[in-house]
Amino acid sequence: MSNPETAPTRASRRGQHATRSELPASEPSRPRPVVAAASIVLGLALALAAGAASPTGLVLVVTLASLAVAAGLPRLAGVLAPTASGLVVAATAIGLAGARLATDTEPLLEVSPVAAGIGIVLMCLVPLVHARARAQLTPWLTATAMGIAVALCGIVLTIVESDERAPVVVAGVAVAVSALVDLALERPRLHVWMLPVAMVAGGAAGLLVELVVSGEVLLWAVLVGVLSAGVALAVRRLVSRQQALEHPLAALAAGATSVLVVGPVVLTLARTFLG
Repeated sequence: MSNPETAPTRASRRGQHATRSELPASEPSRPRPVVAAASIVLGLALALAAGAASPTGLVLVVTLASLAVAAGLPRLAGVLAPTASGLVVAATAIGLAGARLATDTEPLLEVSPVAAGIGIVLMCLVPLVHARARAQLTPWLTATAMGIAVALCGIVLTIVESDERAPVVVAGVAVAVSALVDLALERPRLHVWMLPVAMVAGGAAGLLVELVVSGEVLLWAVLVGVLSAGVALAVRRLVSRQQALEHPLAALAAGATSVLVVGPVVLTLARTFLG
């Protein structure tokens, strides 16, 4: 027999039920228009620059995207010394660009490891003289290393030489298309379809781009489009719930990162299918 003093009253049960009703079962991520806009603009800029005969424009676009990552990724990670971390990533990105432009023959990234190594050394030295970086050493090193890694992924895009850099053109358009899917389906009951729809749309975009460029329907273009769109969207989903995305620089960095990380995927597929 229940104790009348501890038994819940009808009013308390109604209050508990109302409280449970107010709690969302799974709150979907809010649309992030700045992230999507950055992905679209940088993706299309990458595609246009890749179509040029000289690699200078492509290196410039990749470097600008890397500088956007440097400006916002430490803020996105929430580290205590974002400026110092961003300066290390920016210095590494500029060094990678200079090393790439200074090399005209294979291997095109022969000097790039030197620039990356200098960036890593700077990353390790800064906490020795910066108290705030030292106070949050592991997160600071992690955020800075991630920025350097993203810059390295981006510079890889500049050495894709096959078919007038058509794989890079396809990848840039596919990333932009996946960002449009991101905006369209980032809603309750729709966001679960985001990844498959983005990959299908990326594959279709790759097929269309290659058809316009070369007049042929080729399997590699579909694969580049599918995987580039999927990887880019996965990166944006990874950071979609971060409150730091309210900061414009953090949102810009998230969009730029989703463009640059496709570099190894594009290079691998280009070397596999096109030599």
